[in-house]
Amino acid sequence: MAFAFGHQFKNPKFPSEGTNMDNITDVLVIGGGGAGLCAAISAATSGAKVLILEKCPKVGGSTGMSVGSFTAANTSYQYRDGVNDSIDLFIEDMKVANGADEGRENKELRRILAENAGPTVEWLSSIGVQFLGPTPEPPYEKPRMHNVLPNSSAYITALVRECRKRGVQTKTSMRVEKLLRNGDGEVIGARANGQDFLARRGVVLATGDYSAAKDFKQAFSGEAASKVQPVNPDNTGDGFRLGNDVGGVLTQMDRLYEGLRFAPSKRPDPIKILPSHPAISRIMRFVVERLPKNILAYVLRGALTSWVGPNNSMYSAGAILVDGQGNRIANEDSDKDLARGVASAGNTAYMIFDAALAKKFSAWPNPVSTFPGVAYAYVQDYKRYRPDVFHKGDTLDELARAAGIDPNGLQASVEASNRYAAKGHDPEFGRQKFGTGITEGPYYALGPMQAYITLADGGLIVDTHLRVTTVEAQAIPGLWAAGSTGQGGLQLLNHGLHIGWAMVSGRISGRHAANSPERTDLTLVGDVESVLSTPVGSLTVAP
Repeated sequence: MAFAFGHQFKNPKFPSEGTNMDNITDVLVIGGGGAGLCAAISAATSGAKVLILEKCPKVGGSTGMSVGSFTAANTSYQYRDGVNDSIDLFIEDMKVANGADEGRENKELRRILAENAGPTVEWLSSIGVQFLGPTPEPPYEKPRMHNVLPNSSAYITALVRECRKRGVQTKTSMRVEKLLRNGDGEVIGARANGQDFLARRGVVLATGDYSAAKDFKQAFSGEAASKVQPVNPDNTGDGFRLGNDVGGVLTQMDRLYEGLRFAPSKRPDPIKILPSHPAISRIMRFVVERLPKNILAYVLRGALTSWVGPNNSMYSAGAILVDGQGNRIANEDSDKDLARGVASAGNTAYMIFDAALAKKFSAWPNPVSTFPGVAYAYVQDYKRYRPDVFHKGDTLDELARAAGIDPNGLQASVEASNRYAAKGHDPEFGRQKFGTGITEGPYYALGPMQAYITLADGGLIVDTHLRVTTVEAQAIPGLWAAGSTGQGGLQLLNHGLHIGWAMVSGRISGRHAANSPERTDLTLVGDVESVLSTPVGSLTVAP
């Protein structure tokens, strides 16, 4: 793949020729998710006039669609629960979670995250966000997961309210097509919907990841990965193209978080339907912290079974995954292979298992699915809460007809899988973990399930001030990146770290942008053609 960046300057253009003077601000934030909203508030409280441009009809981004857990050390929540934690312990636990990927870690950014996550939880609490926790999550030594109440929309509600309080202006349905520069190469604004918006101090890119960018996924992870649908269809990688066009460098673009989820339930999610309001959140926290654990677990299991797919431990124990024709789809040892196989096979799949596995995954310590440290769902919970995805038959033929799977195909796949398990060799897909097989009726199926990319973990390379840097490791004047757009090699391989990085990096980037010197030269130089269709092969990419 050939890489290049930049373009030649030509014919100067003055703001008065194409810029509404009302579109001149101090700090311009591109993207109104968690990272962008935090950047805007941070810049505003640092004395800057701030404008957010959000391409969607409303703000929220992936933060508003997330589970909402925030992993942090040294918080008042920990202190209240008698948890004695430290930044170094937090970092050591992230090393354990990274495993073989520790060598790819951006250690400077990791320490920034670890040191600032706790203060950011406290700041969020100060503007009305309430958390349940901290709850434990292996392999962390200490309980650090802070779970937002009542759901992730609470972040957006609180941040939007704070933006209004601080005088931040927001324009929605504004898709940025190009970053603007002056004659010195400084980033001085952006063009969106044919309008020019200028920033005296700086621009922050916070447009989310590229999980919905088919060309990115195909180029960096292969054709099969490009077929897997995103959880957030608006994550089209705009900030990556915008930053690259002015000299930024992309890194670790092969990293996708792929997996299976159940088709959406027709029943309302008991957690998602709760309104987000500070008073309601405070009441919820008071009640939840005092509820008997069995009652709280009952409520949370309903939410958990609404979309979260089964743990891969069920496959290791002997379950198989088949399509509607009853055919196995991929190597059950690999979440990535399963997701890509399902996406390539009509995006419909069913987990098949027998009575022995059903019994094993009906009690602790073997949940079917989890919100780590918060809730655990077992086989019987899917029967209770998701009868539309729970299927049972005394024979494989009965199971197939109950689930709408081809009986002959399912019978053949189960028999073949049992033979492979007996021999310890899978000639079809190379599976290594066979478990006990599928031999004892009654038989069960969970599905249909679909393949999704939850996160794409590449990012623009940034320095410790969140400034976007060039191939020469020089900061690009006037340009910062936050959240997934500015992930810069961070691994974030456990729950609650992406939300943490979005908020932490947003606050840091906004503060630094607001405190940068004011530029008097807002004269536009160069073309203003959209870069959103830039071919992947022309992007600058580091390992």
